Amino acid sequence: MVDRRTKQAVSDLLVAVARGDRGLAVPGEDARPDLIKAARYHRVAPLVHLALRDRAPEDAALLRPDRDHAMGVHIRATIMLDEFGGILEDIDWVTFKGPFLSETAHPAQGLRTYHDVDTLVDPHDLREVARRLLAAGWTIADYDDMLRNPRTPGEMHWVSPSGLLMDLHWSMINMAVRRARFAVPTRELLDRRTPVALGLNRAWALSRADALVHVCLHAALTGANRLLLLVDADRLAAQIEDWDEVGRRARTWRAEPHVALVLARARHVFGTTSAPDDLNRRLGLSDAFGALTAVVDRVAPVPDARQEPGLARLVARAAQPSAARTVTVAGHNALLGVRERVRRAPAAPKTTRLKADEAALEVYLAGVETEATG
Repeated sequence: MVDRRTKQAVSDLLVAVARGDRGLAVPGEDARPDLIKAARYHRVAPLVHLALRDRAPEDAALLRPDRDHAMGVHIRATIMLDEFGGILEDIDWVTFKGPFLSETAHPAQGLRTYHDVDTLVDPHDLREVARRLLAAGWTIADYDDMLRNPRTPGEMHWVSPSGLLMDLHWSMINMAVRRARFAVPTRELLDRRTPVALGLNRAWALSRADALVHVCLHAALTGANRLLLLVDADRLAAQIEDWDEVGRRARTWRAEPHVALVLARARHVFGTTSAPDDLNRRLGLSDAFGALTAVVDRVAPVPDARQEPGLARLVARAAQPSAARTVTVAGHNALLGVRERVRRAPAAPKTTRLKADEAALEVYLAGVETEATG
C-alpha cells in the first residue's frame, strides 16, 4: 500500500514530466513501484525515462523498454503509412491519433506510447481499399463475428506485411450507438485534410481543428483519466489559431461538452492556458457545467489515478450539454455498472473464434455501403 505522501510525490513528478519542466523533484526509492506503475498507466513511461536518465538512473532503467518500444513502433508506423499511401494512390485518406500525435503534439517527438495505427477513408472507397490491401499482402485481423456484427463497426483491422496492426476506419465513431449521438462526417474530414511529415515520410492528417475536437471527444469517451490524453489535447490546443473554427466543429459534431471538459481538465492539471478562458461560453455551455467539471477535477485529480474506475472517468464518459444531464447520466451509468457486477454470470466456456473470411468481409463491406448511402 502506497502512503499518501509518496503517491502525491509520484503524481507531481508525472505532471512535471508531461509539462516538460526542468529541475524535477525525484521521489525516493520507496516510491519506485508506484512510479513505474503510474508512468505506465498514464502512458508517459518513455517521457519519465528521458527525464530520469541522469537524475535517477535506476528508475529510468526500468522504463527503458517502454522508451525503446515506443521508438520502434513509431519508426515502423511511419514506414507502414508511406507504404499504405502508395497502395491507395488516388484514394483520399488520413492518419490520426498515434503517429500523428507522436510527431506533432508530444513533448518528445516520436516517443508517444501507442500500439497501432489509425487511418480513415471514405466509406464509398472502403471496398476498393480492401481489395488493394489484400493484393499487396495485407491480412484481415478481425474475427468472423466482428465483421458480421449487424451493428456495423466503424473500423476494421488489418495487419501489414511487416506485422504492424492498422485500424482502418470509415467512420471516426466505431460503435453504431455512438454514431447516432454524434455527427462526424467522414467526407468533410477528408476534404479538409492536410499533408504532414512523419519521420522521413509524408502522410495526410486531419486539419488542426478537426484533430483537436477528435482528440477531446475520444479522450472524454474513454474517460480522460490518463495524462497522455490530456497532453495530446493541451499540445494541440496550443497550435490553434482560430477558436471560432473549433467551436463550429464541436457544435457540428455535437461534442461541445467533451471538448470543454477535456481542455478544462488539461488546464487544471498542467496549469497551461492553451484554450481561451471563455471556451465554455463559445461552446454554449453553462457556468454550472464548468463548475461541475472543476469540482470533479479537484476531488478526483487525474494524476492520482492508478486504475480505470473512478469519478473523473465516470463523469467524462457521461458528458452532456448541461451539468444536470451530465450528473443524471453519470448516476445512471454508475448504477448499471453496479448491477452488472452483481449479476455477472459465470464465464462461459471458451470457444474457438473463426478468423474472418471473404464471405465475412463481404457482409461487412455491404453493411458499410448500406449505412453510407442510407
